[in-house]
Amino acid sequence: MSNRKSTGRRRTAKKSAGGSVWPWVLMLGLVAGGIQAYEYRDSLLPQRHVAKATSATTNPPKLATAAKREAAPEKVASIRPASPVSPGNGPVPPRSIAMPSPSSQSQVAAILPEARPTVEKISIGEKSGAFAFCGRSGLNNCVADGNTFWMKGVKMQLAGIEVPQIDRARCMEERQRGFVAKVRLRDMLNAGTFDVASFAGASGQAMERKRLSRSGVSFADQLVREGLAHPASAKNQSWCG
Repeated sequence: MSNRKSTGRRRTAKKSAGGSVWPWVLMLGLVAGGIQAYEYRDSLLPQRHVAKATSATTNPPKLATAAKREAAPEKVASIRPASPVSPGNGPVPPRSIAMPSPSSQSQVAAILPEARPTVEKISIGEKSGAFAFCGRSGLNNCVADGNTFWMKGVKMQLAGIEVPQIDRARCMEERQRGFVAKVRLRDMLNAGTFDVASFAGASGQAMERKRLSRSGVSFADQLVREGLAHPASAKNQSWCG
């Protein structure tokens, strides 16, 4: 009985061992088949897909060649050299005129002398009359206001300043300061010899603007320093308050 049981157990073990091997063999076969199908996938695809792929790949080169053919005439036209024109057929362009450089112009300007005003020395002491206020001695040598005077019958005005008004004053302070400026100008004119600078273009006008000075000191600048005049560049400055 023991021998029969042992032989039965051996057969059962062999059967179970043989049954466990077959699944592994089947799996190996499937893996091998998948590998073969992947390697030969191009040959296994339908011909329709292959035809579509080939047509899609062949069409772009045709379009590219057509575009190249259309662009070719433009390139040829752009690099085509211009036909030479003989001197006898076409008009002859004028010669270029050499313009002076800025450096040469500055050199010429440095060589030319600057226009300077003519200066005349006036000495009242050597003449018969001195300056007075206008209205008493006529219009020969007289002072009208702080920067207007008559000399040798010509009306003149100090250039570069504005003085307070007397007849058209806007307040009493302006009227008083205008009279002080008038007296100060008369005193400076009667103080001795002074220089009168006549600038180009001033002659021939109704009233000539002059620059009067004595020993290099301008009459106009002196009036400004004493508070009896304002520079002409300082606009809308009031003498009131």
